[in-house]
Order: sequence, then structure tokens, then C-alpha cells
Amino acid sequence: MVRIRQGWLVAALAPMIALGLVGACKKDEKKTETPATGEPKTAEKAPDKVAEKPAGQTPSAMPSVNANADDLALLPVDSEIVMGLNFSQLQQSSLWKKFVEPQMMKGDTQKKLAEFKDKCGFDPMASIKSLSMGLKGVGGTDKPDGVVVVHGPDKAKVMACLDKMKDEAAKDGSTIEKDGDVVNIKSKTGENFAFTYVTDDTLVGVIGANANSAGVKAAASGSSALKTSPAFVEMYSKIQTGDSLWMLMNGNSKAFDKAAQMGFKPKAVFGSVNVTDGLTLDLRVRLDTPDQATQLANMAKGQVAQFQKMVDKLDILADAADVKVNLALSTQKLEALIQQFAGLMGGMGGGGGGAGMGGP
Repeated sequence: MVRIRQGWLVAALAPMIALGLVGACKKDEKKTETPATGEPKTAEKAPDKVAEKPAGQTPSAMPSVNANADDLALLPVDSEIVMGLNFSQLQQSSLWKKFVEPQMMKGDTQKKLAEFKDKCGFDPMASIKSLSMGLKGVGGTDKPDGVVVVHGPDKAKVMACLDKMKDEAAKDGSTIEKDGDVVNIKSKTGENFAFTYVTDDTLVGVIGANANSAGVKAAASGSSALKTSPAFVEMYSKIQTGDSLWMLMNGNSKAFDKAAQMGFKPKAVFGSVNVTDGLTLDLRVRLDTPDQATQLANMAKGQVAQFQKMVDKLDILADAADVKVNLALSTQKLEALIQQFAGLMGGMGGGGGGAGMGGP
């Protein structure tokens, strides 16, 4: 996890969340350069309409399945992992209020949030409505590169807050610098984040090697966008992008090497998780052929018989070359699983405070 020892970076709002999510994905694996689409890197294909906008209908006539579908015009086509987070919806869920908010009110977090609100005049958590990101190099030995699009934070408030936090950042060995409309942030440990606003409440940021003014301007221009990939758009159309969290991972990622050792390697893994008063998972694993999908689905069914008793719904079936997994958990079932897992981890740690795992 990218560590933030001081509270100054909270002022950037999007950088705080973006760097935290990216850090959570880091593993000790070599960086790859393959796109989330499973295709060779390209930016030369004719743009496709996002599948949520059928031909003959204008965007204004369409139901809002994913209000941020236009983010695909800003995320890079060579992304290895693409995800979206409906942060506003997630914070309103009963599961968030029951499991996450109490943890946030413990220790130093509550104090720092209160200090931030007092100094900058707004709640950073409430200001973020949604975000999406496209990353490559996730799990590699180098730091990930990618683009983050954040909706919600007010431009005027964020810029004013950054000015107030600049001196505090310097005390921590970090820097916040403005280059025209671009903000460049560098932590004392070398993590870079640069961003600009494309509307009064939407910002585009870049992490990694291209986290500079030039990289941000290139990202904001949308010159190499995911919406130009037919393969991505086809898979994206099968994802419930209005859910709390959605994602698509390229099967060529090093993260799937162990799966290849087991006799199969997916072309892509994509789906969504929705959090309300319960939890649902809608996941697809795409393989090379329908026969492979049928074989994997049958194998998985035989291995989850005991687990089915612990959930409200678990369906695994083959759909052409995809293996579909549908899972549903009530609050009660989820609590029981959490308690069992906590007990298992406690036993493995000898009753001590073992390693923790962060949720989405």
C-alpha cells in the first residue's frame, strides 16, 4: 500500500484514493505491456459506440446505466486493468455503514478528517462521487502507470485547499506545484501524481512515469482511448457498470501465470460487485473456446459444494467461451463468513494480531 504518513495528501482528494487503490494492487511480479482488451496495443481503430448506447438513440435518450461511460474516452487503450468505483453509492450502503464507517472513526483517521474539514471547509469523502482508472504494470517490479478519472471534487475548493496544504507538504518532504492548469504532486518517497480539471467537478490524473504536465495533457486529450477497442467494448457491454465496483483484467497479466500452471489461462476476467444491504458478485472468466469454458465450469461446480451452504446464491455455468459466476450474500451470511475468516486468520497467527486484509 502506498503509505501516506501526513494528512496533506488528503487535500488532493483524488490522488489520495488513486494512490491507495494502486498501492493495494502492487505485487512482486514483472511489469507487462499488454492491454486489458487482450489485443495488441493500438490507438488507430475507429471509435466504437459504448455498448450501453444502442444505434439510433442519442445519449440523452438513454437510461443512465453508467453515468461515467464517457471516461472510456480518457482511459488508455493499453491498460492491463480497468476499474470503476461508484463511491457515492457505496457510502450509502448499509454494509459500508456497518463495516467501514466504524473503522474510519477509529484512531488517527477521524482526527485527520476533522482537521481537513476545518482547514479546507469540505468533507473529502463526501465530495468524491465516482472514479474510474486504467492501469498497466500492476503487480510488476516497477511502479504502475495509468490514468484516473474522478468525478465530484469541486475545482475551486480543491485548488484553494492545495494552496493551504502546500507548506505542510513541504515539512513532510513532499511537494505540490502548479504548472498552469496542471497540479504536480510528489511524495518524499518518490510517488508522483499529476492532474488537471476537465470540468468544474471532473479531474483527470496520471500516476507513474508519465505523471507530469505533458502526461496529463496527453491523457486529457483522449488520443489513445479504450473506446477505440472493439474487444474491450464488447466485454464492457456485459458488465453491470452501475454496480458499486466493476473491473476488467487482461488475461495476459502476470497475475494469471498460476492459473496457466493449473491447465487454463483466461483471456480476460471481468465483472462487478454490488454492495447494498447485501453483496452480489457478477463475474465472467473468458477462455479460448466454449469447450474450455464448459470444462472449467464443471470443475468449479465440483469444488464449491460445501461453500454453497454459506451463501444465499452461487451459480456457475458456461456461456459460450465464458464461465459465469453469480454470487449473492445477505448481511447475515456475510457477517458469518467474516467471523469465520477472522477466526481462521487468528488461529494462523497464534491468536495474535496477524496481517490484515483491506476490502474494496
